[in-house]
Amino acid sequence: MTELIGVAALAVGGYWIVRRVKRKMAEVEAQISRAAAKADPNGRGPKLVLDPDTGKYRPQA
Repeated sequence: MTELIGVAALAVGGYWIVRRVKRKMAEVEAQISRAAAKADPNGRGPKLVLDPDTGKYRPQA
């Protein structure tokens, strides 16, 4: 009987953990979606070009 109670407790605990993880994953997904919506639509920002005089990259004008 003790084993049955232990297994039931583990099942309930596992179910609770799975629900919490799913909820947290949904929150993170929503946060990432909001950040992506605010991001630059071109994706990576300004294009960089090589300056032949200095050999360094700078934003394209």
